[in-house]
Amino acid sequence: DGHEIAAHGFKHEDVSQLERDDERTRLQRTTEILTAATGARPTGWFSLPRPGDKFAGGAVSPHTIDLLIEAGYDYFGNGLADDAPHYWVSDFATRRAILTLPYYYHFDDQYFLLFPKKGTGLENPDSLLRNWNAELDAQYRRGRHFSMVVHPHAIGWPSRLPVLERFLDHARGLPQLWNATSAQCARHWLAHYPAATHLKLEPSIWQDYPGSLS
Repeated sequence: DGHEIAAHGFKHEDVSQLERDDERTRLQRTTEILTAATGARPTGWFSLPRPGDKFAGGAVSPHTIDLLIEAGYDYFGNGLADDAPHYWVSDFATRRAILTLPYYYHFDDQYFLLFPKKGTGLENPDSLLRNWNAELDAQYRRGRHFSMVVHPHAIGWPSRLPVLERFLDHARGLPQLWNATSAQCARHWLAHYPAATHLKLEPSIWQDYPGSLS
C-alpha cells in the first residue's frame, strides 16, 4: 500500500530539554498533523538526533517512551540495544514497555556522505555500498532485522543514486528476504513475540553513571 509515514518529531527540537507536559503537547500535535495530512495515524516514532548525541537513542527525554505508550504508538524506531526487535521498558514494576526496532549508525547514509563532523566524511559512495552489502548479508544469514536510513540530501546526488540502485538490486536477489515497512515488522513481532509472554525482566547487572549510555 505504499510507503509508511512515521513520526519524527514536531520541529526537530531536543525533547530532552522540555517539560513533560510540553513534550506531550508537541507529540500530540505531531500525531494530529500527520494523521490529517496522510489520512492514517502514525504507528511508529523515530527519535531526533541532536548535536553531540550523547545518549543511545538520540533525542529522547526521561518521559518520551512513556508518552509514546500513552499516545498509543506501536513502536519506537531507534533502538541500539540489540539487532533484533526488543522492548524498551519504561516501568519495570508494571512491565510497561514499547516495542523497539533496531537502528545503528552504520546503516545510515549520512555518516558516510556528509562532512567529517557527522561521520567519516564525504567517502567515495562505493564505500557506503560495500558497507550496506556486508551489513545486509550478515543480518540475512542470521535471520535478523536490517533497517537502512537514507536522506535525499545525502544519497540523492547523481553520483550517489546508482549506489542505492545497486544495493536494492543486491537485496532483491536474496531469496525469501522480507522487504517490509517498519509498521509491518512491528505488527509481526507484536503478534508472535508479545511482551506479555516474551518480556523477561531480571535485576540488571548494570549501573548508571553520569554521562553513560546505559
